[in-house]
Amino acid sequence: MEDAKKAVTNAQKALDDAQKALEEENKPTTPGSSDLGYSSSVDFGKQAKGSTNDLTRTFTITNRTKYAMTLSSPSVGNYYTVISGATGTLSAGSSTTVTLRLDSTSSTGTYNSTFTVYASFVEGTGSYTISIPVYAQVVDSNYSISVDPTSKDLGKLSEGYEEKTAKEKEVTVTVQNKGASDVRMDGVKGNDHFTVTAVNSESITLKNGEKTDYKIVPKKGLAIGTYTDTIVFQTREGATASFKATVAVEKKLAPLSVEPASLNFGTAEEGYTALTYQTITLKNNTDSSLLMTQPTSYSYEISALPQTVLTAGGSMTLNIRPRTGLPANKYDGIIEFNSNTEQAKLTVQFTVTRPAGPSTFNDVASGSTFAADIAYVSQKGLMSGVGGGKFNPQAPITRGQLVTILYRLEGQPAVSGLGFSDVAAGSYCEKAVKWAAATGVTTGGADGLFRPNDPITREQMATFLYRYNQYKGFFVVKLADLSTFPDAGSIASYAKDALSWANGSGLINGTGDGRLNPSGGATRGQAAAILHRYCVSIGQ
Repeated sequence: MEDAKKAVTNAQKALDDAQKALEEENKPTTPGSSDLGYSSSVDFGKQAKGSTNDLTRTFTITNRTKYAMTLSSPSVGNYYTVISGATGTLSAGSSTTVTLRLDSTSSTGTYNSTFTVYASFVEGTGSYTISIPVYAQVVDSNYSISVDPTSKDLGKLSEGYEEKTAKEKEVTVTVQNKGASDVRMDGVKGNDHFTVTAVNSESITLKNGEKTDYKIVPKKGLAIGTYTDTIVFQTREGATASFKATVAVEKKLAPLSVEPASLNFGTAEEGYTALTYQTITLKNNTDSSLLMTQPTSYSYEISALPQTVLTAGGSMTLNIRPRTGLPANKYDGIIEFNSNTEQAKLTVQFTVTRPAGPSTFNDVASGSTFAADIAYVSQKGLMSGVGGGKFNPQAPITRGQLVTILYRLEGQPAVSGLGFSDVAAGSYCEKAVKWAAATGVTTGGADGLFRPNDPITREQMATFLYRYNQYKGFFVVKLADLSTFPDAGSIASYAKDALSWANGSGLINGTGDGRLNPSGGATRGQAAAILHRYCVSIGQ
């Protein structure tokens, strides 16, 4: 075996060496035009005579190959100086930022030149010449404009605002020629989040002292956030003036909102201790008071409402956490907060995993599908084995066995009254059936018989649990829409609400083929799983 491993290792090394040799053989010697990325030109635009501001420009050179390059011998002709980024090693796939500076604006005129740098592979023999035109124009300082006002906070917009609403935030700014010479307006820049519209011509010529107006409006469709643009008005002579515009887009609040909108409690293993509460805030965003109702959930603990009336603009906080003892499952869902007129929804997430552990029955493998469920119901005394250390999880469960389980869940209270003629006196389920009949959990069949030994169907199991839940006065979640199941029409009329409840609360789900199978049977293992879910969800 060791010889075989060495042979594989040696073969892989030989393959790697061959690949490296092939790469070395094919390594290029001189860069080509497609191997480098860089700007087509660098434009300093129009600079005012004597200006010392905004005299640098940057651009990038990118090595598009998988081999390191060297940048060398940079030159930029007259008028400009290379500050940084044009020499040294440029590793494979990386970029360098080159900074150029305009040497002087002491004289008016056009300052055009060419920036040159040579790029070669570190282990190559030739080089590629990068030539980039560089432009600048220095104009007389008599060209000068101003803007009034110089800044404006346009206030707040709500998420999803309409164009008409944005228009209501419109501000007018006035540009004036402050210089001795005429100027011709030549557009704006920096208006990433605002629309700027000239009231007159966009290329209007202004004499000394003349003015022109611009309308500034937030662009439609801005996401939540605060936006500040420095909008620069330009003339063809190079004069500029800046206006700072700010607008905030806020989350559109529902009449009744919950913050945060979602809670994630992570993952815990079955048997976890009580988790830490997380806090949410309910806020009334209307101008009227709301009458609140206590929120409830099968899987989550929710603190009591601190008050039942939530005043206009008021808020209240609640604490929420998953219930302790939930079985392995995902508990992702929605908690609803309701008032007399409004509703808010909170998304909750929590996952319980199933630990691997020993089984108390020799026919239930540790970590198998129903192992944790069977352990739970057996420890609770709801179900027991069938003898010989076996649970027999694949055997069908009968009607008599299920009412006996519910009777044990109720604490096996004293019973009285009549039973059914087909339930023998002294039988294992006699008291359970009498109790079920007295509490309304079962009414028997149309012929007055209970049939304790018949395998129970899925819709009968749902009905027994549903009626027991009603008997206990426990909260009923919203009934599920069963029309999505192709066999929904075969559900018996007496069981429709019960199956809707059982499906909506996650007790009885669809089968592997997408059907509900209401008349299908249930095994002892499936019954253990359903009872486990019911008990931890309802709080038994």
